[in-house]
Amino acid sequence: MLNLKIKSVANNAAENKNNRSLLFGFTLVELLVVVAIIALLIALLLPAVQAAREAARRMACNNNLRQLGIASHTFQDANGELPAHDYGSTILPLGVTTAGTSGHGHSVFYALAPYMEMETIVEGGSAALYDFQPSALLCPSGYYADPPIHASWHSGSTNYIVSSGDVVSYWKSISTAEYEQNMPWRGPIYAKSRKYKLENISDGTTNTVMFAERVIGRNSSGGGGKSLRMIDCYITMAWPSAFGALINPRENSTKPILPSVCWAFTGIGGDYIQPMLTGSGLAINDYRGTCWYQGSWLTVFNTIMPPNSPACASFYHFMCPPSSNHSGGANISFTDGSVHFISETIDYGDPNHAAVISGASPYGVWGKLGTANGDEVVSIP
Repeated sequence: MLNLKIKSVANNAAENKNNRSLLFGFTLVELLVVVAIIALLIALLLPAVQAAREAARRMACNNNLRQLGIASHTFQDANGELPAHDYGSTILPLGVTTAGTSGHGHSVFYALAPYMEMETIVEGGSAALYDFQPSALLCPSGYYADPPIHASWHSGSTNYIVSSGDVVSYWKSISTAEYEQNMPWRGPIYAKSRKYKLENISDGTTNTVMFAERVIGRNSSGGGGKSLRMIDCYITMAWPSAFGALINPRENSTKPILPSVCWAFTGIGGDYIQPMLTGSGLAINDYRGTCWYQGSWLTVFNTIMPPNSPACASFYHFMCPPSSNHSGGANISFTDGSVHFISETIDYGDPNHAAVISGASPYGVWGKLGTANGDEVVSIP
């Protein structure tokens, strides 16, 4: 009888021990709940991490634009005037043997290089420029390849472009007289031999755009397949006038492209409209931002179309807005050295109005911010 009691107590103790083990274990349901909670926390944390990274990239972009503004002021202190764009002797990318539409002078960024700790590159001549990528001209959010060097031209790129004001940029190499007659720049940086001084900007340096950011083209940077996004490529339109007003907005070399025609190519989700009309001569190109040292249309923007809108070229004229991978707009540097984020919904006036070469801008607040001497009263939105 005593043995049975002892055995019963022992069995109860073993059973209680097993029960305690079961009580402290995890069931499958409990494990799944823990996994779900961890996944939820990661899902909540990931956007915050991405936002912090984008904030850091945007801050780096702002700083580079600010440095360009400081360099411009330092240039004037040293030379008595602001630098020019497309100035001096013709400079060509490596492998381009004929000038043609590529025969432009030096860029404003080349002029500013000695004031941005790049003296040795300028002193080394053309050979030193090839395959050299200035880090100060890159926004971490604005390119696909690293470094973004054009494979066939052996030229570095720039995420920063210079303002021509509210005029349609001329993309072919022409003389100073032709610039003056047809499309004189209306921003604080001028093309060819003419140069501004800060004190000559009657609209005020705080309200006059000087530099902006632009996403570098995907193909030209060696970064993969062809893009259709409006922010990193542009439309070249038909050259013959037989294709009509919508396809070819310029009947001759003196009638500028209209913003409304360029807007017509807006597609879905930030892409250009697809498919392109066959036989129209339309093509998508992505050379924007390439060849940082050359003063061509590749490194210019105008204040006609708002940030992140379509870019179009026709008959040597180019409508080229700023663009960025930052959501909702782009960073813009003003002549006083300040940097502001300009929304892609900024007022851009009358899209059916042709560009002007004097007087007030017809392109709303955005156009007025682009003119150095338009005599408009405007403030940064």
